Amino acid sequence: MADRLLDLACVSYLAAAQLLHVHAYPRANSGTVVNAIAASVAGDGPLTAVTAARAGLTVGLVTNRVGDDPAGHHLLAALTTAGVRHALHPDPDVPTPHLTVIADEDDTRTWFAALHHAYADLHHADLTPLAKARIGYIDCYQVLTDFAAHAITTAHGTGLVLNLGGDPLADTIADAAHGERVLAVQTSLDESDADDAEELATHLYERIRPDAAVVTLGRLGAIARTQHRRHRTSAPPGPVTHTHGAGASFSAGYIHALLVGGDTDAALRAGCEAGTTHCVTSAALAPHLLAQRPAA
Repeated sequence: MADRLLDLACVSYLAAAQLLHVHAYPRANSGTVVNAIAASVAGDGPLTAVTAARAGLTVGLVTNRVGDDPAGHHLLAALTTAGVRHALHPDPDVPTPHLTVIADEDDTRTWFAALHHAYADLHHADLTPLAKARIGYIDCYQVLTDFAAHAITTAHGTGLVLNLGGDPLADTIADAAHGERVLAVQTSLDESDADDAEELATHLYERIRPDAAVVTLGRLGAIARTQHRRHRTSAPPGPVTHTHGAGASFSAGYIHALLVGGDTDAALRAGCEAGTTHCVTSAALAPHLLAQRPAA
């Protein structure tokens, strides 16, 4: 589809994220010292868009409105700096959604969402960038099920990557994906649940029949189920400093590999390499990844 105007269109909610790192979670009715604070972007769709755009892809983002406030201006600056195309402007009639993530030394992550209008706002978003993209990425979290299903059915033949983000596959999503061109459905499991990965990948493959059903496993890498066999790739070793955006970086690497003609094994390797590269840096937003831009 060389006539498509975008390499990638990402669809998800957008929020300002604050990342706090503590040595250990405190007991109830007590406190603890915050060791590090970082500003970032949520959810996975915007992070995937930023990562892919920084890699040189032509990327569009379909999302909710942001406010005319410091957080909203921060988000718009991050998207503009990365080169992500969007139709957003600071809107004085809405507050910017926020997400706070707290992680401890064991990388146990707890989140607190103040997403205000974000989910409902998505139903008014203009989905036409999906039809202009070579690949469309859609976050299919349970809280976004109805909107994600609508986005899937309006993709107009665009190859899709559907991200469940660790949530169960909703029947609404599976039904919407029937007959669509699904390049991958992606989800994640904790490393402690890695023994369940093959069964989960098989379940997702049989429900949606994508080119690949992918399960990411943190430091253990990722597996995929395709029509003919199972695939497994290890994550490169590295001193992980954070995991915020790991799944999105994997998605960007996976999609980049598909755009340059890679098969499932190449895409899994690229995804794992991108995820590790992100997690060993101190930049929680998105580092510069992936060297080669796909040919038009």
